[in-house]
Amino acid sequence: MKYIVFLFLIIAALPRPLAAQAADERNTLRLAQTYEQAGRYEDALRYYEDLARMNPQNSAYFEGLRRTLTALKRYDDVLRVLTTRMQRQTGEFQLWVHRGGVYLQKGELDSADADWEQAIAIHSKNGQAYSMIADQCLNAREYARAIRYLRRGREALQSPQIFAFEIARASMMSQDFDTAMDEYLGYLRTVPQSLYQIQQQLSMFSEIPEALEAAVRRARVQVDEYPGNESLRYLLSWLYMERKDYAAAYEVYRAIDRIKNAGGMEILKFASRAFNDGAYREAARAFKDVVDEHPGASFLPQAEFQHARSLEELYEKEGVPEALTPEGTSFPSTESVSSYQGAISLYEDVAEKYPGQPMASESMYRIGLIKFRRFGDTDGALAILKQISQSRRNVFGKADADILIGDIYVARGDLSAAIAQYDAVLPSRQVEDATRRQVQFKIAEAYFFAGRFDTVTTLLNPLIDDVGTDIANDALDLSALIAQYARPGELPLQRYARALFLERQKKYSEAAALTADIIAEFPSHDIVDLAWLKKAELEQRTGNVAAAAESYGSFLAQRPESFLRDRGLFHLAQLAEQQLGDSPRALELYQQLLNDHPYSQFIPRVRERILELRKGES
Repeated sequence: MKYIVFLFLIIAALPRPLAAQAADERNTLRLAQTYEQAGRYEDALRYYEDLARMNPQNSAYFEGLRRTLTALKRYDDVLRVLTTRMQRQTGEFQLWVHRGGVYLQKGELDSADADWEQAIAIHSKNGQAYSMIADQCLNAREYARAIRYLRRGREALQSPQIFAFEIARASMMSQDFDTAMDEYLGYLRTVPQSLYQIQQQLSMFSEIPEALEAAVRRARVQVDEYPGNESLRYLLSWLYMERKDYAAAYEVYRAIDRIKNAGGMEILKFASRAFNDGAYREAARAFKDVVDEHPGASFLPQAEFQHARSLEELYEKEGVPEALTPEGTSFPSTESVSSYQGAISLYEDVAEKYPGQPMASESMYRIGLIKFRRFGDTDGALAILKQISQSRRNVFGKADADILIGDIYVARGDLSAAIAQYDAVLPSRQVEDATRRQVQFKIAEAYFFAGRFDTVTTLLNPLIDDVGTDIANDALDLSALIAQYARPGELPLQRYARALFLERQKKYSEAAALTADIIAEFPSHDIVDLAWLKKAELEQRTGNVAAAAESYGSFLAQRPESFLRDRGLFHLAQLAEQQLGDSPRALELYQQLLNDHPYSQFIPRVRERILELRKGES
């Protein structure tokens, strides 16, 4: 008995060839797939060949062998392995499809069609056969042939909408945009829920003007043929918006609203989309129509507020002048009051009509923001913001008014009040993490303006460590500025920080004068580089273009070793091109930047401007 047990132990200890072979095959397959995915087809092929020899019946090994040989364009070898396998497995239509694809790549069209006819004969009612054949044709850019087989499959399967996306794709690739669009539209009529999917497909071609125009044209035809089909109208309006024709899109949405008896909801939907896309004129019109045509709607407060917001953004976009007040005053200019008065009046109406509602609070906040940012009226802005800050924080869960009050204190030059205001915001549970980080940066920036650089560095470190946040880069830039220019001696950087503080208060002339003093007082300090560039920028802001050009030129002449020379060259070139109208000088400066600083961050834009200017010369 003990001899039998001993024999079993010996047998158990012996290698198990089948298990070892299976493990070896798995490892070899993994290597082959890795090389194939990396595009190293020669290496992958060696492993697939080994696998096919070990297990010639395995379809995964065969497919890997076929793919890599095809990728290497060894078509005769592909034909050989396919034919060998087809002799053993005559009923696999996929083999006939693949061999036909190889013949097509070799230009042997009759042989390709013959193989595909055999594949179809094996499974004439199998849609996959037609789809696979079309893929082979598309890979060879035989678009018409692909469409022919797809339409044939559609007839064989007696399914009018099958292969719609495949035919449309092949038609698009062959520049037959009308046919492609008719396929999409026909499918949409049958499957309305495919709207988003079709939009995604069309978006890949919407930057081609001819494709977009054909899409609009065919969609209009079908909307006329099927006037009650909402999905067609949605697609047409989307196409108009892709073409930036929001006025036409709005008319479509008005029709949809009537058809659906939506009571203005569809118009509201369009208005929101137009606003988000920056089409403020059309958004304002749509919001106004909703207000006028649906006075009893539950969404009226939101529509009235958004109408005012659209007008406000429209004024901003179309270049309405900012406050033209003398520096140091807080009274709005007549020009700005006149420009923004329409929006302000609408906000005041909303606040009066819907007291206690969110839109009333939002309207008051916008008025405060306009008074501060557009008019420079810090007293008027503070009066409004202090009135609503507590309710916005406690009732509506927003700390934006509190933060804006801190910004106003900075603009008024009261850094202590600003820091205290920002500090009071931080503990609030209503403040989101991203907003809290922004407030922490504002506190650090206020200390920077005050020249307290050690405190600034301490406050910035947690923001810098919070990698991946929006504020981390700003914190890193400010920290780097301090690290680079605070030594030796902090006085030059403190003076420069004071100039930036004056700029924040829109006291541009005072800030420019201070940068001139820095240049004169600290000629050997590296901060002079920043002072020259800031002086030129401030002179541009005040409209003194000639002085700005002179400052840029002086910087380039007096600071030949500055690592900021590329920035000075770029801004001087821009000024010459855009404000002085001196294209030859701009081209000369751009070319100098390209030659002297080939690795500058400005190089991509420089190349673009050189190309445009040279086109203009020709």
